[in-house]
Amino acid sequence: MRKLFINGMINSIDENNTRHEAMACEDGKIIAVGTSEELKAKYPDCETVDLGGRCVLPGFVDAHIHFLDHAIYELFTASLYDTKSPDELVEVMKKYIEEKQIPDGEWVTGFGWDQELYPDSAWPTCRDLDKISDRHPMMLTRRCGTICVANSAAMKIAGIDKNTPDPQGGELVRFEDGSPNGVMLESAMSLIGNCVPKMSDRKQIRQCLEFACEEMVKNGITVAHTEDFTSVSDKRTLWEVYLEMAAQGKMPVNLVLQLRIHKPEQMDEFFDFGFHSWEEFGKIKIGPIKFLGDGSLGAWSAGLNEPYSDKPDTTGCLYFDVEEMSAMAKRAVEHGFDLTIHAIGDAAVETFLDSCLSVKDEIKARGFRPSVIHSQIMNERIFEKYQELDAIGLIQPMYIHSDMCIADDRVGDRMKTSYCYNTMRKKGIRLAAGSDLPIESANVMEGIQVNVTRQHLSGYPEGGWYPEEALDLLEAIKWHTIYGAYVSKDEDKYGSIEVGKQANFVVLSRDIFDTPKTEIKNIAVEETWIDGEQVYKA
Repeated sequence: MRKLFINGMINSIDENNTRHEAMACEDGKIIAVGTSEELKAKYPDCETVDLGGRCVLPGFVDAHIHFLDHAIYELFTASLYDTKSPDELVEVMKKYIEEKQIPDGEWVTGFGWDQELYPDSAWPTCRDLDKISDRHPMMLTRRCGTICVANSAAMKIAGIDKNTPDPQGGELVRFEDGSPNGVMLESAMSLIGNCVPKMSDRKQIRQCLEFACEEMVKNGITVAHTEDFTSVSDKRTLWEVYLEMAAQGKMPVNLVLQLRIHKPEQMDEFFDFGFHSWEEFGKIKIGPIKFLGDGSLGAWSAGLNEPYSDKPDTTGCLYFDVEEMSAMAKRAVEHGFDLTIHAIGDAAVETFLDSCLSVKDEIKARGFRPSVIHSQIMNERIFEKYQELDAIGLIQPMYIHSDMCIADDRVGDRMKTSYCYNTMRKKGIRLAAGSDLPIESANVMEGIQVNVTRQHLSGYPEGGWYPEEALDLLEAIKWHTIYGAYVSKDEDKYGSIEVGKQANFVVLSRDIFDTPKTEIKNIAVEETWIDGEQVYKA
């Protein structure tokens, strides 16, 4: 069906950022752009939508989220984001168990606590959680998603005691007597996580996916790169629900699936599916194998080459060394899979890039586009390796907002080559934006504002945090549009408003190009259109 959109400020985000007044769409694709008069004369008998002079941008691309986890945490998990002390965490969890009437013996989970918000940065321990309940095994995950704390009942089920060794790439934090205090870093989380029942019910999985779709479209996100398979008990069930929703027209957003593994042998599960990276199944596209490289800066578990400036007894955690990761990279690429990684620290980023460079020729021959998710702490060698590999940094702008209060203390002089995204772009390194929802907000306007101001959303510091790394507005928008489309080889399909591309676009409450930088966060997404159909209206 043909539609005509008139009387708008349609920002194409093409090479010249051409602004149009109108566009015509047919069968989900853009067939013409121009003035309202021109297109009304050319297409006189079709449905017409008056944009009312509002600002239009291409539909947003989120290059890294946890689509399913967001819904699980919102619908089936206690929220701990607002807790300001371990004692407050205890009270929130007690209330949650009481309100949900959770039966004795059933697992209880929570998400979002952050010791940086607690007095003296005090970590919750099993002693705190034991005050909540000794009848419910409990796993409460830090907001970074790479650290948890468990109660004594949970550790008993998992068989964790004084004699349990630290697994590779992880740590059991201990009391002075050597007994585990319930805090588990990185791979050690799996000791508890493997005991927590994962979602298996098809109806619940579908409910969560539908909930997450609503979150995407209200934020104008039309393409989402998501990592979901580790959140369910059976990967094939999730795969079937994806395909079922897409076939029924119930999957409005386009999904790119990041295939996370914790151990080398887990790649076989994805090989057995018979698909490969960048293969499409309607609105579902297969993305890269995703490795875990390290942890988080907030918990001193991001893998660094040199010790932390404010904790010199540690360099953080690394899941794999170069030899191990190179072997995994070779095997993944040979089976037709592109590569990405969670890597925050310079050691983790460099290990991955070195591993990809060991199979560089095969990567190039297959047209793959390896990427690094987060890539926050870096060095000059890393920049050169990015350039040699033509790798993509999948950056979270909101981590500028969240980490500016800790990053200088954590890494000191290494900040000269960290969070330096303007420098990376000047070096020709490709970057795209992701939210890391539910770790950070999926609100694209907030991410754009942080990138152009280099300030916390509340406005500090005056002048910006390393202000020389601020992006110009058009560049910041491209991170969420055309650059994001490039990651999944979709730059000819999404990311800009041009003839031949899908009619994916958002209608905003204000002209973003005529809004003060510090007020961009107040711009609302009023409408989201995918394939020429309205999927959200405020």
